[in-house]
Amino acid sequence: TVGEVRGRAVGETSIKLLRHHQQLNLWRVSISEDVFSVVLSGCRVLGNLYLSEIRDVDCLSISSPSLRIIVISYLFEGKGELLIKEAPCLVRLLLSCPGGEIIRVLRAPKLEILGLLSPCIPEIDIANIVFKGSIPSRSENPICTVKVLALHFSRPNLDAVLDILRCFPCLEKLYVIWDDYVKAEMKNVRQYEPLDPIKCLESHLKVLVLTNYKGGEEDVGFAKFFVLNAEVVKEINFGVCKNIDIDMKWMTDQLMLLEAENRASQDARLKFGSSSASWFGSLDTRDLSIADPFSYCFVDRVDALSEAYL
Repeated sequence: TVGEVRGRAVGETSIKLLRHHQQLNLWRVSISEDVFSVVLSGCRVLGNLYLSEIRDVDCLSISSPSLRIIVISYLFEGKGELLIKEAPCLVRLLLSCPGGEIIRVLRAPKLEILGLLSPCIPEIDIANIVFKGSIPSRSENPICTVKVLALHFSRPNLDAVLDILRCFPCLEKLYVIWDDYVKAEMKNVRQYEPLDPIKCLESHLKVLVLTNYKGGEEDVGFAKFFVLNAEVVKEINFGVCKNIDIDMKWMTDQLMLLEAENRASQDARLKFGSSSASWFGSLDTRDLSIADPFSYCFVDRVDALSEAYL
């Protein structure tokens, strides 16, 4: 069952109605920190929590023994902080429209799917690794549970992405979404050091998805690094920008520029498709039966583009 509160204050009557719901959506509501805590403590079977545009509060704390999915979209009207204090069953933390909130995750030992990480998020703290504008602090304790990660940047920035990947040594699937609407830039990132290998590229990363790929010099340089260095990757999917006219010559030229014949993983298939024009609206945030909530980022055009596979 789904409980939804929109555009009003949450009071005692609302709390009683919400107690037995498995999914709770709070959108444009006024709520105090104390009432929010009471709501969560009363929802003993709650599995999915959606929070958007919460008013009249600048700090929310989450402790729930049952929550498996948390979705955040423009969490506060202004600046604020979300503290995920105790979430032993949390599997997905989805930031569909990050705003100016600070997010701290103290305990989520089963977290597997995370994103969108963006420089627009001023600070997110997970397992004592602090990402400020997506730039991670150094830590001796990487986040080993995360298997799927989605990043949201304004343009290709290889050093920034590789710096983030050091924090996720067991990552199996990576989305890198380039979006002109992301205004914040990455600054002061650590430069890539070839003698300091990145563990997930050596033994775990199976799928890379690049969204809004244009095939220019920056895009090619970014993608080529993974072609030549991701040792166990099975698929590199290029979600080509809708303004690019994909034909066989364009794809053949791209494969040559990417040095696809020299790929580190001979099992890798390079696949050209489309970036979903509506992937953001189609982001499947609530259905745990969908293995990958970011799968709508890439539209597979296998019938038309099969000759571009390797």
